[in-house]
Amino acid sequence: MSPIPYGSRLSAPLLRSYSFTGKAYFNSDGCSDAIAARREKGANALAQRFDALMGAKAKQLNDTLVAGLSDIRFTDTNRVPFQFQKETRARYRVASITQSSEGPVLVDVDGGRAIDVSGSYGVNVCGYDAYKGFVDRAWSRVKDLGPNVLGPVHPIISDVLPALKKIANKEEVSFHMSGTEAVMCAVRLCRFNTGRKLIVQFAGAYHGWWDGVQPGPGSERANSDVLYLNDMSPAALRCIAARADEIACVCVSPLQGLNPGSPPPSDLVLLDAKVRSTAEKGNAYRAWLHQLKKVCNASDVPLLFDEVYTGFRMAPGGAQEYYGVDADVVVYGKTLGGGLANGVVCGPARLMKRFDEAKPVRVAYVIGTFSAAPLTLATMAEFLAWVQTPATIAAYADATARTDAWVHDVNVALAAENLPMRVDNLTTVWTVLFTQPGRYHWMFQYYLRAEGLALSWVGTGRCLFSLDFTLAQYDAVKTALLNAAKQMRTDGWWDGDVDAKSISKKIAKEVVYNMVAQPLGLASN
Repeated sequence: MSPIPYGSRLSAPLLRSYSFTGKAYFNSDGCSDAIAARREKGANALAQRFDALMGAKAKQLNDTLVAGLSDIRFTDTNRVPFQFQKETRARYRVASITQSSEGPVLVDVDGGRAIDVSGSYGVNVCGYDAYKGFVDRAWSRVKDLGPNVLGPVHPIISDVLPALKKIANKEEVSFHMSGTEAVMCAVRLCRFNTGRKLIVQFAGAYHGWWDGVQPGPGSERANSDVLYLNDMSPAALRCIAARADEIACVCVSPLQGLNPGSPPPSDLVLLDAKVRSTAEKGNAYRAWLHQLKKVCNASDVPLLFDEVYTGFRMAPGGAQEYYGVDADVVVYGKTLGGGLANGVVCGPARLMKRFDEAKPVRVAYVIGTFSAAPLTLATMAEFLAWVQTPATIAAYADATARTDAWVHDVNVALAAENLPMRVDNLTTVWTVLFTQPGRYHWMFQYYLRAEGLALSWVGTGRCLFSLDFTLAQYDAVKTALLNAAKQMRTDGWWDGDVDAKSISKKIAKEVVYNMVAQPLGLASN
């Protein structure tokens, strides 16, 4: 069993919030006064750059959003470790208003431009202009019926079903309105059709925001029907075999090939001194998945691939194709919708049944108002037609090769400049890794933004290249990354005689002190 979700759940109600302000914001790692002064000077200069980047319209609209949109308040609060959030939000306002896109370049309401490496949380595989075309052509195909005639199914479904069944190599398909909802359906159907209650998840894997699969902070529900095991662990394989008659399915997020056994990387969790690493190009993880599939087959336990993120990202056939593993059930979403919200479950007939012929009252209730809506089916049909063309298949291979080469070139340049970081990738997904302990690595995202890159709220933990990136744009991202790293070094954020042990010890003291002192009125929030 993995202790990660249980430990984080137990600590969540106990951990007290505290914030660094003033001098403490700059010397929380115990650096000298001289280094702290350099950091403060650099932070002030960076704040001026941020103010210059955000125009008058964006500032006004952003203030309106933060005041009234809870979604934005959540993401805006969770960009960095909690100790630094208040001061960071006051210093650096991140724009959330974008008016248009030109390839991978986003244009805000004041005409400001930024190269997007967020990939819209994994949705943008093809390039934004391609999705615009999908939607335009899709609407022309279904406009006579309209977007919200629901219940009857538009005949365009005859283009979608065969393509999905072929790509997923499955007998049946079920349509939903989001990836989270599709995972909910898949898990419910596996439980219903196997008659077993437990599901297996691997530590750190993300399967949507619903509380049935969210073990750590973020859900108040304690899950007693989920086994949390460690990735790439022989003990996990033995546990699955030993408890096979209790397990409805084994859930895998193939994106974990980039960081097995850890939560999805995010700048929010860069609060400790750990130096994060990745699996070597997924080869070890590929071997692990083949072992897992073998154990699941031998134990008659369904293997479920949650490909909401990786489906059609890693290869035209998703992670099943990339890793060479045929899962029993596959869940898709994000880019499959051709620009619209969607979720899809593909599986064998034996696991897709929603009723019990012998027990008429026993059903698996899974339904959704806008599932298989006409416009969504039409955009999906456009995407599926695109993804199966020879030109697209070649584009995937080219993009992976370009990203591999880019990662190599960036790492050579970082090493030549003696900068304490490197990058790594899994196909067109890439991440920033820091090679020395530090408490301010999360600052790097703000330097990148100042250099003209658009990041998601998880910062440098997960970035993406879409297939429409040109070589010039790859070079521009490389230049921005190097310039940001050099400036961050100049401003002193990586200076000081600190090590992992001293940073961890300091954080532990802060946490314990505030847990004890705040209830006694000896410390402020």
